Amino acid sequence: MFQMLQIEPPPPPAWTDPVVFLSGLGWVLLRTFITFVVVFLIGIVSVRVVDLITPGISEISKIRGNPLATGVFAAGFFFYLAAGMIGSMTSPLPIGTEPGVVTLRINPLVLIGYKLVTLLVAVLLSYLFAAIYYRILAKIEPFGLDLDDVDKEPVSVAVYLFGYFIFLGAAVYTALMLPVV
Repeated sequence: MFQMLQIEPPPPPAWTDPVVFLSGLGWVLLRTFITFVVVFLIGIVSVRVVDLITPGISEISKIRGNPLATGVFAAGFFFYLAAGMIGSMTSPLPIGTEPGVVTLRINPLVLIGYKLVTLLVAVLLSYLFAAIYYRILAKIEPFGLDLDDVDKEPVSVAVYLFGYFIFLGAAVYTALMLPVV
């Protein structure tokens, strides 16, 4: 008369399967490496762009040959690269939440393309904001501060670039963290 219902436990999450875990991890590492290379190249180009949009500050020529200024510059660049790496590894691509790359209904290369476009827009915006910032502080000179004064000391130029790298790192991190889909 009374029949016992058998309750089956829910299946384990897909990520507990080693193949799914390793394919997801492999994808994240590949994505992070590609992003690191792109972010590194963007950083190199950005130094040249900042040099062009700030004619009153000779960034590279001032820093070159000064060990402390070079160290501060390198530290800022490392900070920038770290922001890009963290943003890439924690990026909310659906690949991190789906059970492996194979189950996606979207081509992963399309997702990378969307991320690259978002990254490019963020970097271009950082150039625009840096140019506006420079124009205000070097040309309008609020409070009597002239941004071109940093050009008088190599360490000051390096600290200025360090600050720009923090700004650029924040832009890159934000672009990488924006969801694609």
